[in-house]
Order: sequence, then structure tokens, then C-alpha cells
Amino acid sequence: MNSMFLILNRIALGAMQRSEIVGAMFAMAIVFMLIIPLPLGLIDTLIAVNICISSLLVVLAMYLPKPLAFSSFPAVLLLTTMFRLALSISTTRQILVQQDAGHIVAAFGTFVVGGNLAVGMVMFLILTVVNFLVITKGSERVAEVAARFTLDAMPGKQMSIDSDLRAGLIDVSTAKRRRVDLAKESQLFGAMDGAMKFVKGDAIAGLVILFINLIGGFSIGVMQLGMPAGDAMHTYSVLTIGDGLIAQIPALLISLTAGMIITRVSSDSETDGNNNIGREIAEQLTSQPKAWILSSIGMFGFALLPGMPTGVFIVLAVLTLATGSFQVWRAKRLLVAERPQMENEVVPPELNGTEDLRQFNPTRPYLLQFPSSARGTAETLDLVQAIRRMRNSIVYNYGFTLPAFDIEFQESLPVDEFRYSVYEIPRVIGTFNVAQSAVGLSGHDHLAEEEGVTPGTETRRESTLLWLPADHPLLENEQIPRWGFHELLMQRMENAIHASAPHFIGLQETRALMGWLESEQPELAQELQRVMPIARFSNVLQNLVAERIPLRSVRAIAEALIEHGQNERDISLLTDLVRISLKEHICYQYTQEDGLHVWLLTPEMEEQLRDSLRQTQSEVFFSLTQEQNMAILAQMRNAFAVENARFAVMLVAQDLRSPLRGLIQDEFHQVPVLSFAELQSNLSINVVGRLDLDDSAESFDA
Repeated sequence: MNSMFLILNRIALGAMQRSEIVGAMFAMAIVFMLIIPLPLGLIDTLIAVNICISSLLVVLAMYLPKPLAFSSFPAVLLLTTMFRLALSISTTRQILVQQDAGHIVAAFGTFVVGGNLAVGMVMFLILTVVNFLVITKGSERVAEVAARFTLDAMPGKQMSIDSDLRAGLIDVSTAKRRRVDLAKESQLFGAMDGAMKFVKGDAIAGLVILFINLIGGFSIGVMQLGMPAGDAMHTYSVLTIGDGLIAQIPALLISLTAGMIITRVSSDSETDGNNNIGREIAEQLTSQPKAWILSSIGMFGFALLPGMPTGVFIVLAVLTLATGSFQVWRAKRLLVAERPQMENEVVPPELNGTEDLRQFNPTRPYLLQFPSSARGTAETLDLVQAIRRMRNSIVYNYGFTLPAFDIEFQESLPVDEFRYSVYEIPRVIGTFNVAQSAVGLSGHDHLAEEEGVTPGTETRRESTLLWLPADHPLLENEQIPRWGFHELLMQRMENAIHASAPHFIGLQETRALMGWLESEQPELAQELQRVMPIARFSNVLQNLVAERIPLRSVRAIAEALIEHGQNERDISLLTDLVRISLKEHICYQYTQEDGLHVWLLTPEMEEQLRDSLRQTQSEVFFSLTQEQNMAILAQMRNAFAVENARFAVMLVAQDLRSPLRGLIQDEFHQVPVLSFAELQSNLSINVVGRLDLDDSAESFDA
């Protein structure tokens, strides 16, 4: 006995190591089954193997964690279908030639259906209808839809994998594995869409074989063998029904396996090896104990109906009630067990030291932070809606996309503070107080000591403001300018959003813009790509966006870059040349009804700034002392103070424009700096004043 087990073990190991040879031999054996008559003993063995394989596949489908775990199923389905058809042909040959197809066929024909032709025909037709019209038809439709949806979803899934890899959420090996799984999933559902046609054809072939066996056997028995008609009908009908049943039952099991694999909804978990359809069904059926209890009440109601089997329904009612009650008790027990653990969790995972974090959350591009007391208030809702409208207006008018806002309410934030962060770095910190209004500190600094008056802080960039309560007597004078928190925050938010815009004009956005050019102006796009690389094009767009130049004039920008890009490589000079080409758009953007209001530099200041110009490989800047820088910024504060309602721009010489913009952009991002080369010849210029580096911060020559 032990030696026989050793021999079988060696045979099994050899088959596993040479599985491709075994598969090829199996396929060749199917071909020989179609040609060579088989002995009855071998037919019985093959029928038993067929039933065993179909039963094994059904159980295997129950334990699959996901459809992709059995990606070879379409090939298995083809082989089992061919094996079953070859077996049906072999049994048909034996029925017609020898009036015998083995013990299993005879057993199904006599014991299972009692040798009754009518009963056997009815059972066979029922199995065929269930297999063909219910399981096979439904599985075929599911496979068709799954293949289509899987193919449509592939680009989005590929982009998701690439974005996770770029963000560092997954490593390269994980990304490769996910791409391979995605390709396999697409191939699996595509193959299943075609493989279900095998099952459908198998069901039809079973019906044809049944009638061939019945009619052909009856004809052979009566005409060739001289059997009485009754004996011929009984003999061949029993064998035919047995043959049909032993073919349809495995076919039904295979169809059930295909349906279970195709209709399976995979879990998102990648690490749970115990996940299978049986466990999922059990967990989901018992997840709602109230449904079990209500079903128990329904079973009790059926038990009370006259003529119903009362005992059966009472037993079912007790079982469903017990199941629902057990689930309720189990849920309460788990809640009690988890409550102490939840109470002990007083620190987040990144601080508790009890676990190793495996992933991180990328920084959020745009974040609005309010104090927790502002949650759900009308003022918060109004401010958020106004900020979103302004963001949408910028996107529409300037022709570039911006991220959406995340909103957060923090306990640690002061009750009167609002924050706007870009990539979680605060860009705007301002007062969020409905009950106060702001006035300029100049001329009212004596009010700072009064009760209820709050001086603005440097942290919030409000050092030149005083916050007065709504009932302060000074606010009764309508001649005094005042601002609410909403108005001030909206002004600062607009400047901050514009200042952050270059962060979101990268290679991806530039390629999208280039894609639009390729579809609308293909020759222009081709020439632009020949003249300069996409990275330089992106840098020019960033410079334009940084100075609030709309990108909607894509064609004009591209033509200017094509004209000057062959001879000029410096990004700053390229930007200036593009601005000159866009002079009509720039002048229209900043000109008011009575013309363009400008601040100029005195000739002496221009000469001083020009003498301090320094150039490196990447930029041009002013080499000024700290006192000179502070003097320029102080005069800018007076010229472009909040109290000055009139909109104006800085107008300087072409060689001073870019470095002056770089000097003032941090504090005066909203102030446009134009050059004389960017003005139209017919433009009306209104000089508001002049800035002089040697004068005091308050001195202006109008």
C-alpha cells in the first residue's frame, strides 16, 4: 500500500512539474475521444471525472478572493466544454452501436428518473431551460457588460496608478503589479465575454444530441436490429435520458461557476487572504439583524394561516429570530469591547508610537481654515461662496485652472481669525469678526487705547488698521472710509490666489494647452514645439500668470514665442517680448474710462535704479541697500494704500520693469508694472504722481 502511495505521489509531482505536457495531452485526448470508440469502463471513469471537475470548479469559485485569482478560467471553460461534448459523442456512439453506455448512464436513466420517459424528458428540459435561459443567458450579458466597462475604465485606472506613483503613495513594484493586474483583468473579462458563447452552444448541442439519440436509436433498434417498437423506445429512451442528464448536470455546474466568477464584486482589500464569496455572503446577510427579526415575524404569520405546515414555519421563525438576536447581542458585545480602546486613543497614529505608518497624505493645494465656532454660520457660508465665485471668475477670465478649496474648522484657531493656505503654508491671515469694522490708523491712533477697539497686528498684515465695534461713534461719520472683514479678506484673497497661480502652471497644464493648440492650430503648435521645448514654454506662461496676464490669447502668445524664440533663450526677455506683443490686451485690461492712471519714477530715481542693475545667468535685479529697499516700499505703501480707491499702475522704462516687479511683488502683487514699450500710441495717460528714492516716504510730486 505504501509503495502504491509513493508511486501516485511521484506521478502527481511529475504532472505538476510538467503541467504544460499534461495540458497538451488532455487536449489531444479530447480529439481522440471524438474519433476512437471507448470501452464502457473508461466511459464510466470519464463521466465520473467530468462530474468531479464541475463540482470542484463550483467549490473553487466560492473560495476565490477576486475574479483575477482564476484568470485561466476561460481556457478551462473551453477545455471542459470540449471534454463534455467529446464525452457525449462517445456515449452516443455506444448507445447507437451497443445499446449500452456504461453503468453511470444506465443508473441516471433508471434510478434517477425511475425509467420513466416522461419524467426523464421533463427533468432534462427543466435542467436545459435553467442552464440555457437563466444562468447562461444572464452570465453572457454580465460578461459582455463587464468587458465593456472594464475596457472603458482602463485609462482612468492607469492614470490613478501613475498619480499614486508620482505622489509616492506606492512604490515602483506595486505600480508594476497593479498595471499587470489591470491588463489581466481586461483580458479576463474580454475572454469571458467570448467564452460564455461556448456554454451557450453547449446547451444547444445537448438538446440536439438528445433528439439524435432518441430518434436515431429508435430507428436503429426497429429497422436494423428488429426490436419491437416498445422495447426499442424503452431501451433507447432510458439511455438517452441518462446520457442527457449526465451531460446537463456538469454543464449546469460549469455555468454556475462562470456566473459566480463574473458576477463577483471584488473587495478593495489587497491584503485579506481570507476574503471569499462565501464569507462575504455570510457577513453581508448577517449585517442587518433587524431584517432577520422581521422575517421571523413573517414566518410566524405564515404558520397561523389555515392549511399551512405550521411546524415548518414555526421552526423557521425560531431560527431567524435566534439568528437576528444573536447578531444584535454580538454587535453590542463588540461595541463594549472596543469602547475602552477608543477612549484610550488620545493621540493620532503619527504621535502615539504604537504603529509604523505606511503612507502619507499629500499637502492640500488650497485650504480655507476657520475657527470651530464659525462652523455653519451664515457669515462663513457667504465668505466661502464669495471666494469660490472669485476663484471661478479668475479661472474664466485668465484662462488657467486652479485647485478646489478644502475647508477646515480648527479648535486651535483664534475665534476671530481666518487663514488661507497654499500647500498648507499660510498666505492670508486675517480678522474674521462680524461685529467690528476697520478704519485707517493714520489720524486715529489715539483710539487704540479705547475699550472695544482692537489695533491690527503685523501677523495679520493689518498694522495700519484699527478695528472698531459696530456702535463706535467714529463710524457715524460717513466721510471716514471703513471696511468690513469680508471686504478686506476678499481683496487679500484675490491677490493671494493670483500670487499662487504660477504654482499650478506646470508641465501637465502646459501640455494640455499645447494639446488645445494641436487640435485648433496644428501648424502653429508644430512650429512652437520646433522652436522651444515644453519646459521653456511653461516658464514663460508662469511669468505671464505671475503678473496677471491672461492666457486666453493663446494664439498671440504662441506667435510671439515663435517669432522671438529662435534667437532668444532668456526666459525673462522672452516674457517681456510676449508682453509687448500683447500690448493691446494689457492696455485694455488696465485702462479706465478716462485713460490709464500711472505712477512714474523721477529721472533721478530711474538713474539710480539703472546704476544698481545687476545681472546673473538667471535674473536681473537691483543691488540696493536695505534702507533704499525700505524707502521704495514705503513710498509704494503711500501710493497704493487701501484708502486710495483709484486704480493705478507703475509705468517705468523697459529695462527697469522686470527687476522693479521682482522687488515689490511680495507686498504689492496686485500692482501692475508696465513699460513704455507696452503702451498703445493712442492711449490717454493720466499721471497720478512720481516716486523719488531720495525723498521721504510721504513726499510725492503730482
